[in-house]
Amino acid sequence: MRVLFVGDVFGEPGLRAVALRLPDLRPHYDVVIVNGENAHQGKGLSRAAYRRLRQAGADLVTLGNHAWDHKDIYELIQTEPILRALNYPPGTPGQGHWVLEVGGKRLLVMQVMGQVEMGLNLYDPFRTTEAILQQVPHDYAILEVHAEATSEKYALGYYFDGRISALLGTHTHVPTADAGFLPRGTAFQCDVGMTGPIHSIIGGEVESFLGRFLTQRPTPFRAARGRAVLCATELVLEGGRCTRIQPLRWEEPE
Repeated sequence: MRVLFVGDVFGEPGLRAVALRLPDLRPHYDVVIVNGENAHQGKGLSRAAYRRLRQAGADLVTLGNHAWDHKDIYELIQTEPILRALNYPPGTPGQGHWVLEVGGKRLLVMQVMGQVEMGLNLYDPFRTTEAILQQVPHDYAILEVHAEATSEKYALGYYFDGRISALLGTHTHVPTADAGFLPRGTAFQCDVGMTGPIHSIIGGEVESFLGRFLTQRPTPFRAARGRAVLCATELVLEGGRCTRIQPLRWEEPE
């Protein structure tokens, strides 16, 4: 089973990069997962943005700390293959895990949100993930960790090492050069990176972010425009484990 995970899609440049590149990549993969929590102008997921991700080839769209920033999500998440973090309290709309079947094999996809420096009061990601692993039958399991702290992502990786196929990090928008395998065989990458504007500060317009650092005042956020990059990670799952993890990067031509 070949899986492609596309990192945080940010605004119009990210949507454009997905539309340009993903249809060519799609035939090479059994499953395509896309993090779309920043797809609508840098914050949240709208119906139009979701439609573009699906039309490009996404089987499953995941969210993050901006999950609820656009009103469309409250209806979409009830009926569409969209994941929010599973460590939200009971009663939160949507779900945090999804099972996809490929060639008779069940792929369990889960997402959790970190607790460190995320500004949210969510449940323990360790124990909530443990519960899903125990309750949901599967042949392979991928855990997306949407978190700020690299230490928390590594802690989750080592905690579940050998019990999940792969752990992929999102949220910080900067791809990390640590894609590989943990001691007991779980594939790991601390952050897949961002699919969005190349010349930006984690997707935001440079000038608007510089104002925050230079004046320490809350300045209006503006999503950057211009040429885009697509960051993704490829996984090959076979024989009950992940046998290959490979980051991919594509830049929109000038």
